[in-house]
Amino acid sequence: MQLTGASMFLVWMGLLSWASCRVDASEGFPSPLKRCKLQDEACLVAQAQTFFQAFKNGIPERQVAALEPIALGTLLIESGGHSDSLKFKLTMSDAKLYNLANSMMVKSLKGFTKDLTRPLKLTLLLDNPELEVRAKYDVDGKLLILPIVSKGDLTIRMNDVQTKVRITAEPVKRSDGHTYLNITDYKTATKIKGGHFDLSNLFNDNKELRDSTLKVLNQEWSTLALDVQPKINEACSRAFRVIVQSLWANIPYDEFFEEE
Repeated sequence: MQLTGASMFLVWMGLLSWASCRVDASEGFPSPLKRCKLQDEACLVAQAQTFFQAFKNGIPERQVAALEPIALGTLLIESGGHSDSLKFKLTMSDAKLYNLANSMMVKSLKGFTKDLTRPLKLTLLLDNPELEVRAKYDVDGKLLILPIVSKGDLTIRMNDVQTKVRITAEPVKRSDGHTYLNITDYKTATKIKGGHFDLSNLFNDNKELRDSTLKVLNQEWSTLALDVQPKINEACSRAFRVIVQSLWANIPYDEFFEEE
């Protein structure tokens, strides 16, 4: 299942941009962060990891949102007909992603360059042993021949999420003489080992019907993921792209890194 990888690159970029910005040189960099040399990937990965651990509550003075949880907004999902036994229209409102900062493992980060004559192509690899999406749901559909029309709380648990994020950023030189990055493309590809859906108030919480329905739904995990995954990815991409771009808007790229 492809899920939240897009979200994860953006948070790291918030770290790098903020940690390297010289807004007030007298204050230095916020502990425990430090700038890295451009080609020192091990340092970049370590600083990204530190950011997730140290700043999961965000950085309000820099307009960096909290990482626990991450607001995804409202998701509208309609079955694409991947299974004759499962068809539905699902609205997930007030959706939030949990456990990103708590479980994030940054594996690789590549693509930064001194060549600003062409767009940067950045690639980030991430692992999360466990992620969770919680939302209010409204569903109208069918399972086999059984109608499912219900509202309540929805939880989606995902295990062993592996994510590849690809970002294209265009260097733009401004009148101040500095070059800034503008995100022009943002894509994620994610694999998930397994997952679990839980919905409250199915059949007015008739335990027998609810438990049997959830059992069948979770047996159809892969089919459900085909429809739910793209919408969650889109929501994550929108949220993180806005945050990263707002950070980059006032931080010159030539201030991202330590001198070689």
